[in-house]
Amino acid sequence: MKPNQCNYYNAKIKSVGTQLEFEELAEMCRFIEQNQISNVFVINGTNAESNYFAIYKDACLFTHKTLGFNTLENYATAHEKGFPNASTFYEAQQQGYTKYSDYVLVKEAGIADIATFEIIRKKGFITGFNIFKEMSEQEPKVFSIDVAINNPYELFCYANKHHFEDFGKLLEAFSKGFTDADLYNSASEMGFPNYNDFVEASNKQFRNYKDLELARERKIRDADDFQRHNDLEILRKNGESHDQLLLLIVLSKVEQGKRVSLNKLTTGLENAVKEYCYSDTNEMPLWFTIGLKNSNDVAEFLQKNIAVKKYGNYDVDGEFFEINQMRDRAVVLDASNVAHNSNVNTDKKVLAGNILIMVNFLKQKGFEDITVIADASLRHKIADAEIYDKLQKETTLLVAPKETSADMYIINYVKKHHCLVVSNDTFREWKILDPWVADNIDFYRLSFLIKGNEVLMPDLK
Repeated sequence: MKPNQCNYYNAKIKSVGTQLEFEELAEMCRFIEQNQISNVFVINGTNAESNYFAIYKDACLFTHKTLGFNTLENYATAHEKGFPNASTFYEAQQQGYTKYSDYVLVKEAGIADIATFEIIRKKGFITGFNIFKEMSEQEPKVFSIDVAINNPYELFCYANKHHFEDFGKLLEAFSKGFTDADLYNSASEMGFPNYNDFVEASNKQFRNYKDLELARERKIRDADDFQRHNDLEILRKNGESHDQLLLLIVLSKVEQGKRVSLNKLTTGLENAVKEYCYSDTNEMPLWFTIGLKNSNDVAEFLQKNIAVKKYGNYDVDGEFFEINQMRDRAVVLDASNVAHNSNVNTDKKVLAGNILIMVNFLKQKGFEDITVIADASLRHKIADAEIYDKLQKETTLLVAPKETSADMYIINYVKKHHCLVVSNDTFREWKILDPWVADNIDFYRLSFLIKGNEVLMPDLK
């Protein structure tokens, strides 16, 4: 029946000819609807249980007990919404609940008020609970949590405790194995598709899923192993094997102008390769490639590899390698450090002129490959802006992105080119974070002192 369809009148039965009683109240509703009856009498008995609804048609009185309902429309609504009786229907209605299932949930879960219930419903936990329950049964391992969830309210409480915005977010996270929103959001930002990958990466200390994927592909064991791998890979230009790259590093650390025998270089290479063995198993990494099996291979590599030439030349007859003078090496300037001139500049002025003095000094010493790397903020700190503009025109000046330390770019530049770096910065913090810096940066760093227009650099012969 449609709401407000009938008009109701209180009445008493005095006398009547034929009287029929419907077996069910639903039958009375159907009869009224089909016969388009609009007037309904309410026969009040001695108590609520003896009250009747009655309709009069064709000299016959049709009746049925009210069952506690005030109107037939209320009965139809209660029947449609699943309420078992009138008292429950009216109690739920008074509290603001329109469905029996909602009312039961409120009673069982102890929800305090309609406002809380509406929040739960709006966030999808009422309809979502059945989905959660079904998926929990189908995939118990995926949806395993440490508490029992018996109804939508308990699911809502769990989600709220673990910072999920709504059921959709909770389901999305649960389907990927995550039970906490903060952890899920963090893992998602790092690209992890599921909890198992995230845990594996965390145990191996990988920063993101991309690194984990690459590590799996190349059989890299953990983050430390990954760092060692990358520090070698950054040197690769012409398909060199990893031990060939190590030989280039050995050459880059030999003192300028020195002659080194083939045997000594081979021994140095063997020692460098051994350092890549895992300390716990004494095995070489599966990713590490070997291209130099003996001294003859080393000699051939020294003769033919293009990258070798920037470090020196191999004498075939004498079987020795002569290291170039330092001026033949590439060099990178720590622009901010040079501009500040460490603690020598007593008036604390930051001068681009110091950088220009250093560049001219290096050029006078025969250096040709000179790169300057600066912080984005440097140009705003210098006291001689006109010289900074001149510096941009006369040098190769690279500026790090805003809010990014130039140190990272300087270190990566040294890693890639195994070049010299002019700086009084010992990179102490970076030595803690990066084993390569701790082991190698001091081999390439040139300290300095600027007094007026004069540069003192003790490491430069």
